[in-house]
Amino acid sequence: MHLVRDVLDKKLMDREDCPMGRVGGLVMHVGESGPPRVTHILVGGPTLWMRIHPALGRLSSALGQMWGPRRKEPAKIPWSRVETVGREVKLDVEGKDTGALDWEIWVARHIIEHIPGGGSEEEE
Repeated sequence: MHLVRDVLDKKLMDREDCPMGRVGGLVMHVGESGPPRVTHILVGGPTLWMRIHPALGRLSSALGQMWGPRRKEPAKIPWSRVETVGREVKLDVEGKDTGALDWEIWVARHIIEHIPGGGSEEEE
């Protein structure tokens, strides 16, 4: 498997086939013996921005802590939860339990619900 081509930036799908963002980064363990191995998938804006430039990653993280769900770290999903890698990466997790959807949940609660007709208010 070619990690950059086959995994990085692929759409993530949870066990219910609900989208949960894209693979922003990978964490690898490099031991003194044996080949390197992937341990986690990273999800979140700061991870993507960090790939472009570290300063952008730090800025994205700082802005998220000021105005968003206040995560200090990107969502980390154990590689052991990967079921398949193809056009998308299928995971054996529930998206909302991973932290990968924190921004979507935050936007829904703090912005969408305050737009007339956008929230879960009963319409008459």
